[in-house]
Amino acid sequence: MISLDWKERLKKDTIDFVESKLQYKYYDIDVVYNAYPLRIDNKVPHAVITLVGKTLGSKIYKDAEKYFDFYEYLLKEKGENGRIIFAYIMARAVRKKPDIFIEYLENFLFTTDDQKACNLVIDKALFPFIKKHPKENLDLLIKWIKKDSKILTQSIQKLLVKLIHFDPKLIKPIFHKLEISWLYATHNMVKLNTNFLKAIYNINSNFYISVYKNYKSTRNPIFADILCGAICINNKTMKEIVDNWAMSGNIKLKKIGLHGQKVLKKMV
Repeated sequence: MISLDWKERLKKDTIDFVESKLQYKYYDIDVVYNAYPLRIDNKVPHAVITLVGKTLGSKIYKDAEKYFDFYEYLLKEKGENGRIIFAYIMARAVRKKPDIFIEYLENFLFTTDDQKACNLVIDKALFPFIKKHPKENLDLLIKWIKKDSKILTQSIQKLLVKLIHFDPKLIKPIFHKLEISWLYATHNMVKLNTNFLKAIYNINSNFYISVYKNYKSTRNPIFADILCGAICINNKTMKEIVDNWAMSGNIKLKKIGLHGQKVLKKMV
């Protein structure tokens, strides 16, 4: 918990940083939060960094495109604190000018090798925007999934699950957008679809079961791999589908079916 006095000081110092330093390309934001006296594990508390990031975002979002060099400095020179501040600035910037900043963020999302940072930016900068315009942005998310980045795909998976928890009516349109790509699913996409189906089961089990009924006769190993990995319940439909695969002459499909039978036995 940050005291009221310190909240006011941090906000004041952040605004002063923008007005007297940032515009002159002085980017060392540490000068704002290093003055805070308390440490957790020898680090400035995340609550302090978050407050600075939110204050920066509220101060510069209207002209956020002026500060791309600053954002790169935060990402390259300021470690975890810089990434937190970057995410909160982007949250305001994306909301104000999505055409500019979603395109800008793509480069970061496609190239980062830091799962935690990718999750943070997706969660803080993009989820609030996409939550307000989910159907309009589904194609964008599918395009990113098709880039087949392990790190980005995992972050998008978390975003999609949050979306359907926020609004269960999004289950059907999101599932069908993902389903279109099943035939060409890579390992990363198989994992995403499997975990998304598991999330669907926890929210709408009837829709989940309807997916399996629809694919009851499938002989496609990729489809079987997705469906087998997402088994959450032992019922007649599940038993029929895995038994069908287990009797296949296709070695890969048979292996998936045998694994599915083992999964179901553990649920008895």
